[in-house]
Amino acid sequence: MEKLVLVLFFAQMIIGTLCVDCSNENQCCKPWQLIYEVNSNGARVSGNKQALLGAILAGSRIKVSFIGSSYYAEADGAFVYGGHAHAELLQSVSKSSWKNFRGDAYWWWTMLSTNGKMQNIRYNVGSNVNRGSNTRNHGSKWFIKTAPSPVYSNDKAGKATSGDIQALKDAVKSGNEIRAITNGYYSFDTQNIAYSGNKVVGQFLDHVSKKKSGNTISYQDKAYWWFTMISTTGKRDMSRWAVGSQDDRGHTSDTVSTQWFKDGCWEQVYSHDSDGKALKGALKDLVAAVQSGKRIRFQFTKSAHYTAEADNLSVRNGHVTAQALKHVSKASLETFQDNAYWYWLMVSTTGTVRQTMYNVGEHVKRDDSKFKYGVTWFVETRPWKLAYAHKSNGRPTFGSKANLLNAIKNGASVRITHENGDYAFPASNLALSGSEVAAQNVNHVSMQTATDNSSEMQIQSKAYWWFTIVTTRGERDMSRWKVGVHKSVGRNQNRVGLKWFVQE
Repeated sequence: MEKLVLVLFFAQMIIGTLCVDCSNENQCCKPWQLIYEVNSNGARVSGNKQALLGAILAGSRIKVSFIGSSYYAEADGAFVYGGHAHAELLQSVSKSSWKNFRGDAYWWWTMLSTNGKMQNIRYNVGSNVNRGSNTRNHGSKWFIKTAPSPVYSNDKAGKATSGDIQALKDAVKSGNEIRAITNGYYSFDTQNIAYSGNKVVGQFLDHVSKKKSGNTISYQDKAYWWFTMISTTGKRDMSRWAVGSQDDRGHTSDTVSTQWFKDGCWEQVYSHDSDGKALKGALKDLVAAVQSGKRIRFQFTKSAHYTAEADNLSVRNGHVTAQALKHVSKASLETFQDNAYWYWLMVSTTGTVRQTMYNVGEHVKRDDSKFKYGVTWFVETRPWKLAYAHKSNGRPTFGSKANLLNAIKNGASVRITHENGDYAFPASNLALSGSEVAAQNVNHVSMQTATDNSSEMQIQSKAYWWFTIVTTRGERDMSRWKVGVHKSVGRNQNRVGLKWFVQE
């Protein structure tokens, strides 16, 4: 126990310069806040609905929990429509219990509204088979985290309506997370962003087709992925693909007004050239940040300042590899390719960047490629605290489950690292059962140690989704599904020692 405490103390000393001073009223220290609660009829229980709607339209992140089910997740996108807030939740795969997957996996997507309505739709992982949908009344709690500040706005013609385009470009260059609000009612995070000249363009991919009726937004019956690219020119490019199949549902463009917000709670921690030679900062500081549960972003400076956040992070032989999955192929800076495909990145501090491309909706690999790139790495400066740690047998080594549970109930974000520090990932969603916590992660494609460099990781030649659920008892359930086809490639359970970090 003493040894672990000392290790954690020195890790915090190493990354101390990457943290903000929370002794004062620092914007980056603002906690998650429960702002509104409704019952199953949509009637107010506590809080202020107008404050929630205003927070959405000010670029705040939104998290929800379902009253009575002890389930917590951050919204992929949030809408203000019909006088209500609506949250789209896509990061979930079917479970048979709070800690176990179902044998025949399907995506479990939710649309939750402050009018008391909750809709769920289900599609087989890897196929276009609809497993059913339902709408019912459900109470909910709504949490917000503020910090984004408006930096620029443009109208549908691309004309600036507030702010300075250079300020937005500077925010991208500085590794800031950029959020957007289109047409004054739809808020989302840009999952990758780049700029060239005076065009700043972000992709948003976690979006399934919807319809409006009365004061409710709901998923369409024949759902499709609705990928979008938003540009400061006013252009919105949209590529639509049927869920679970290589069925093109249309590629079109229109124009939207957009407000751009920066989350300035990020700073550069390390940069290196294409050979992995340090240019600024120290690699050990990046490793320490990863192993302390922090979010990490990377940027290809010589490629339109293309910037994205890591979905998961691996540490091998003192080097970091980021897996980043939220990218769809482009014909130009602000236009998707007609025959679009996923391209997944494995970015290593050795300077090696690997790309794996698969057709959207089918198990057809388009290509594998490897490049050498200079990369700049950014770390979130908000505090992440170790709340609980345990061995693979569930024996606690640090903190308490009670502290972890209380933080989650108050809306805290959760990130997890392996006990040995070789892998770090966020909780896509959280489930509570008595004094225990289960975290599901669905954003991971199968990978292995690189065949030509043991300090790097690469996506396996026959890629599959590696879905996991880990618990505070040390249990891990793993469900593997071939990319682009509804075929299981294995399901098993084991045990793993973990560290649970919270951002309150």
